[in-house]
This record gives sequence, structure tokens and C-alpha cells, in this order.
Amino acid sequence: MKSAVIHAGPNVVIEDIPIPKPGPKQVLIQIIYSGSNPKDWKVPEWGAFGEPKNEGNDIAGFVEAVGNEVTEFRKGDRVAAFLGFSGGGFAEYAVAEAYTTFFLPARTSFQGQPCS
Repeated sequence: MKSAVIHAGPNVVIEDIPIPKPGPKQVLIQIIYSGSNPKDWKVPEWGAFGEPKNEGNDIAGFVEAVGNEVTEFRKGDRVAAFLGFSGGGFAEYAVAEAYTTFFLPARTSFQGQPCS
């Protein structure tokens, strides 16, 4: 899969990395939309946390797989999630903790606005 790694500048490098696997209490999400926040370029610019990384934290998309302890989500569910400050949202797939994941109603767009 493709992943966007943010370097100082800001400079974005697209990398090919394996699709992550969800842990027991996690959800693998195929990302349709990823939010961008000022910290996504400020943190790499300041060199605040060491190495450049995929900074995205807020995502929306479809559940692709769930961990063996996850009971509330199924493949194909429309969801949004907060990835925590570990990031990973500027990619094709990301793993989120089930407790930070929530359903998106069909009438809500992936960008968070009502569909017409």
C-alpha cells in the first residue's frame, strides 16, 4: 500500500509499505478520507518527535478486517476513527483501536458533512 511520510519542509515522500494487520482489539480501515491538521506539518518541521512519519490521525472509510476480540464492527461498515498520536492516516489502510472507532450513518459523508 501507499503511505505518505511527512518530512521537514514540509516534504512528503510516498512509500510502499505492507498493509497493517489488526491486533485483537483493533480495526483495519480502508481509508477514504483523512483529515489534516496543522500539527501534521508542524511536528516534522520542528523535529519534535524524531524521525519523519505518517502523521494523519483522523480517518474515515470502510472496515476491512477486525481483531478477534472486536464484536461491534464488521467488514464493510462505514466508520471514522481517531488513530491517536501514533498517526498513520495518510495511507490506503490504517489500524485503529476499536474504542476510537465509530459508525458513520449513510447520510453522513466521509468528510463529516450531511449528504444531499
